[in-house]
Amino acid sequence: MTYTRTPTLASPVSLDDAKQHVRVLADDDDLLIQKYVLAAAREIEAYCEIALTRQTISLTVLAEGEADIIALPVGPLASDAEVTINGVPAGTVTGRMWPSITLPTGTTGHVVISYDAGFGDDARSVPDDLQLAIMEQAAFTYDNRGSMDVKPGLVPAAARIAARYKRVRL
Repeated sequence: MTYTRTPTLASPVSLDDAKQHVRVLADDDDLLIQKYVLAAAREIEAYCEIALTRQTISLTVLAEGEADIIALPVGPLASDAEVTINGVPAGTVTGRMWPSITLPTGTTGHVVISYDAGFGDDARSVPDDLQLAIMEQAAFTYDNRGSMDVKPGLVPAAARIAARYKRVRL
């Protein structure tokens, strides 16, 4: 299975909230702070396999003709999402946070499944704790910009919050 994300440009945290969290009053670093917010959001999305704001997900799977159940790779399913299989509206989709779809019997070959994922269209729809995780990560990056001693990955506070949303695979 391979998939792509087509994200929107909506920020999952408002610039004002991020600046307040970082304790920056001037407007000189607005663009830099916004870039750190977006980078932190993408890191959390990858870690949790989620979409914070609406994104179109397109995945290709190899169907074998049975009624295959496909776990969609990115959640949550957008509240008004239409899931399509090769451009045709799909039948049964189960789950919202971690959706899955049952392919129709007889479906074979490469199949393209498309859907919208995300908590909503803007920062107001992103859960508060995930916004805090993003701001913690962005603040850490901002405070340590240029440092060669910083370890890659999420800071502990952001990782603890993000872990609540991380998909667990059995």
